Order: sequence, then C-alpha cells, then structure tokens
Amino acid sequence: MHQFHKLIITAIEKQPNAVIWTLAIPPELKNEFIFLPGQHMTFRVMSQGEELRRSYSICSSSCKTDEVKVLIKAVKNGRFSEPAQTNFHVGDQVDVLSPSGHFSLQPENGRCYAAFAAGSGITPVMAMIYATLEQTEDAQFLLFYGNSNSTDILLHDEIAALKDRYQDRFSIHYFLSQQKVDMPFNHGRIDHGKVVFIKEHILDQIEVSDYFVCGPGEMIDSVCRSLDILGVPTRKIHNERFLSEGQEISLADKTIKEDVGITVTIDGANHHFGIKAGEQVTLLESAEMAGVSLPYSCKAGVCATCRCRLIEGDVEMINNYSLEDWELETGYILGCQSVVRSSKIHISFDE
Repeated sequence: MHQFHKLIITAIEKQPNAVIWTLAIPPELKNEFIFLPGQHMTFRVMSQGEELRRSYSICSSSCKTDEVKVLIKAVKNGRFSEPAQTNFHVGDQVDVLSPSGHFSLQPENGRCYAAFAAGSGITPVMAMIYATLEQTEDAQFLLFYGNSNSTDILLHDEIAALKDRYQDRFSIHYFLSQQKVDMPFNHGRIDHGKVVFIKEHILDQIEVSDYFVCGPGEMIDSVCRSLDILGVPTRKIHNERFLSEGQEISLADKTIKEDVGITVTIDGANHHFGIKAGEQVTLLESAEMAGVSLPYSCKAGVCATCRCRLIEGDVEMINNYSLEDWELETGYILGCQSVVRSSKIHISFDE
C-alpha cells in the first residue's frame, strides 16, 4: 500500500509553463491506483545522489482506470519540476506512490458544489469537476478560477470541452488580475470583495453542498475567512494548499523531553525503535533514522501523505495545513510535523 510503483509515461502535453503527464496503469496495479477526485500522487527521483519526493494532484477523470494524468507546473530552480518539463520523455518510467490526500469529493445526485481556484490550484479541482459531471445525472458544479492573464490559464481546453458538453450543469467564471477585461467583476484577484459579491449574487440563489478552495496560501485564507464570515458552516469548507517546490516549514521546537519507545504499524507489520531525550526530531525523522520507511512528500504539513493515527501516547503537532477537524478529533496526525511528548508512542498508517 505504501510502496513505490514504476509507471510508464505514455503522453506529455504542454500547458502554460507546465506539462501534463499521462501515466499508464497496468492491470495488476489498477486497485493500487483507484483515486478519489482531488487526491494527489507522490513521485520519487534521484537528483545528484539525493532522493527527491514531490506530490502532484491528479487532474484526470476517475472513470478511466487504465491511465492517470498529473499536471506539473514549472517552478524556477525546481529540482523536480524544471526537469519534468524537458528531461522526461514518453516511454520513461517513474516511481510513484498510490494516490493519497483528503481534499476530495464523492459527488451525489441532486447536489451543487462550488470551487474557488487560483493558478495551479485548478489541478485537484479539475478531477472533482469531471467526477461531478460524469458520475452523476444532475449534480451541478460552479467554478471561480483566477489567473494573471488569459495565456496563463491551465487546463483551459479541458474546461471549455466540459462547459460545451454540460452547459446546464457546469458554470465557469474566470478572473484575471493583470489583464484588462470587459466586465469589472472579472478583473482582479479572488479576494474578500469578490467572494461577498459571488455569494450574494450567485451562490445564495443555490443550495451549495460543499465549497472547495485551492491555490496560494493567502488566497485560501481570504476565501475561507470570507465564507465563514458570510455564514457558511465550517464543515462545508474544504481547502488544500500548495507550496513552492521543496519548501519546508521550520518547526519551532523538535526537542524530545525524555527517552521514548516508538511503535509504528504500516502495511500490517509493527516496527519498534527508540528516541533519546534531547534529540531534535519529528516522528518521520526518527523513523528514517531507524531505517523504517514511511510515506511522505512535502515535509511541511501540507500534503497529508504522512497522515497516520495516534494509537497511544501524546504528540505536539507544530503545523497542520491539511487535516480537518474531524480527523484531529479521531486521532489523526501528520508524521512530518509531530514531536513526541510521552515516553510511549504507537502510530498506525493502516487505519
């Protein structure tokens, strides 16, 4: 479940400052690569003798079980994303973990969903749109999508094709911050003022079941705060952040206060090791030091690849940008952000 698999790139499509990789899923791995719309996959490559891991959201329809598509946006000096634009070719093999993540949608008939996206934040939302339109008879999807200018719009052709096919069920509103447009409403970033107008003039006329927000951190904070102020229940607001490639958020205090015995359950096996008092490590780092391989990607509390359940003991989780309240209440933590605060710890990746 948590091991890397080799997939073959079967197509590479150019996008504005990005590429879409199509990966073939062989019959024997189909169960491993069933995904929920909105989930991502973690890739592993070696760069100058160092292992790099990066997560990219799936942007394709979940109806296709023999292939999956991810969009990789180029980041300046990105050790994975820049080579991904030119150094990989059709026929190449890449190491990939099974899909993961909890920013996801399982659409139902009779529902209406709304999403606010900016830039490459459209990627996980795209899979949600496909699922809503293809897997239900009458569910609706409203997309509010911000970019700098019209030439930067990712997945534009895919969005246009769905709009043509599902005119009565799919609504798209573009916002351009650095390009003149005819309608003042469509100029500028998606901010508090835009959300208030959208809510009062569009969304209040519809019963929206869930709101999905994805993009840069400031945009997410603004939209989620605005929806909250406007009375949208917290349980209906879901978000996923993305960071610059390789960015890690420093932990305030990783010092272990006392000797600790650790048990990790993963793929049906228990692993035992210890941490000495005074060490500066997270649960993920302590497992790596002990030679126990755990799933991870961003190491910043964003992607939730290292999500696990705390069975026994206490931890302090420094940052959390991915787990929702219900997950925290039921004992889920992020291994990359958790520092042990008791003498015994048992975590499980099989829950």
